Amino acid sequence: MTPLVVSLNPAIDAEWRVTEVLPEEKNELLSERRWPGGKGVNVARWLTWLGTPGRLFLPLGGEAGRELAAGLEREGIDFAAYPLRESTRVNVVITPNPGNGPQYRFNPTWPRLTAREASGLRRQTLALVAEGTASDPLVLSGTLAFGAPPDTYARLVRAARRAGRRAVLDCDRQPFALAVKEAPWLVKPNEFELAQWAGKRLRTERAEYRAARALAEATGGWVLMSRGSQGAWLMNGGNPRAAWSASAPRVTPRNRVGAGDAMLAGAIAASGSADPCQWLRDAVATGTTATQVPPGELPARALWRRLRAAVRITPLT
Repeated sequence: MTPLVVSLNPAIDAEWRVTEVLPEEKNELLSERRWPGGKGVNVARWLTWLGTPGRLFLPLGGEAGRELAAGLEREGIDFAAYPLRESTRVNVVITPNPGNGPQYRFNPTWPRLTAREASGLRRQTLALVAEGTASDPLVLSGTLAFGAPPDTYARLVRAARRAGRRAVLDCDRQPFALAVKEAPWLVKPNEFELAQWAGKRLRTERAEYRAARALAEATGGWVLMSRGSQGAWLMNGGNPRAAWSASAPRVTPRNRVGAGDAMLAGAIAASGSADPCQWLRDAVATGTTATQVPPGELPARALWRRLRAAVRITPLT
């Protein structure tokens, strides 16, 4: 299995460490870290760490794009890039010392594709989808590049189905709603994204369950719903009895950036197994492990094995 991970809006992630964030005052930076980021890049990084390396496809431009490409090469991630006129974005994560406030995240709304870039990027992505085999899932992860048509993911899911490939979807808003109609094999919303799709606030666990079940029935496939510190649900739209809940191991999070992407990578890496409970167990273990290391870094395998042993799976009814 060699997943094709499509990351249409990658970034350099820059973490600024501060003592605390003071409004209308000078906030001194204690340190800065930079690494290749964006949801699809995170998925590719964790897939490689889990021993299921895939191929990453992403648009890159400018000095930040060259920095991102060099970082991927250092990490040994196989990738192909589509060149952009504007520079790749740099996301800023502001992390105060523990106890001195929440983490803040700032994501630019650029680069913006030209019409020619949007068309060329779509053609190249479709060509890569057509090259794969049935055992190679297509992973569509993260927001669309600014300027890309909102039905871009829907078209790619449709192309994957024609090629006999499983499509995995992790995005939000209109691109998610449009792509769901093309019946992807697996979708991974969190609670906020599920409420977006449902078009209403989900105030109770029962309401979340009904919305997740409706989403599974809409796709006819699998829904892996991230529930933060509570773990995750996995359910299938074609078989109401195929539904399980996984509790997350109790840990103190050091970081929450990319934990959902690590969860998705854990499920994909395990999806060669015939046992969906193993997909769910590995997903929750990997997502929890990501909270125990600084963003952009990878853990010791022993930590993942220990957390995996602590995941508990129960039927979801």
